[in-house]
Amino acid sequence: MNKRIDPNLRVFLIGGSSNVGKSALASALAGKVGWRCMSTDRLARYPGRPWRQTTAGVAEHVAHHYLNSRANELLESVILHHRKMSPLVAELIRTTVKDTGSGRLVLEGSALWPFITTGHGLKEVGAVWLTASSETLRSRIYEGSGFLTADEKGRALISRFLERRLLFDQRTAQLVRDHGCRVLDVDEYTAEELIGSIIDGLVRPSKR
Repeated sequence: MNKRIDPNLRVFLIGGSSNVGKSALASALAGKVGWRCMSTDRLARYPGRPWRQTTAGVAEHVAHHYLNSRANELLESVILHHRKMSPLVAELIRTTVKDTGSGRLVLEGSALWPFITTGHGLKEVGAVWLTASSETLRSRIYEGSGFLTADEKGRALISRFLERRLLFDQRTAQLVRDHGCRVLDVDEYTAEELIGSIIDGLVRPSKR
């Protein structure tokens, strides 16, 4: 890669709703710029996607969480979880910024929005938030979950997850936008265009 990344940058955050494409983009971007890549999912556990690709099935406590809560309750629950994770995220970022021997980091996850919206203002940290149309999120979730071949309970779980995700995307995209973070709609870019656009934003400003 010929472009000169701003040497002040140590961490780049990629946030967004589940199934918006954060993991794939973070991995591709990290590969392009030669940075480490990590997900906030490694920092704490939370009832995630209520479907499984194995014969183990969905854990009972996960099914109960989705089937016995309204969509707004599910949204508030995950928002509270992310707020509780904020100190862990902040500590990881601070450690990476201070420890120049650890290598630069591309960090992705839905749990990044509280850190982004607190106005961190660190010159060593860049960020972008991904969003998508409800049609795109619905299509990706249905395909990834096997909705069309799921049984009645499985479809109910997936539908409740989708409701929460659509609410989460709307709420968080507006929050981070209000706090000055760049928001990219994945429906408007190819994967290569997304990476190129982000890298352009990482390039060191030219001296005048």
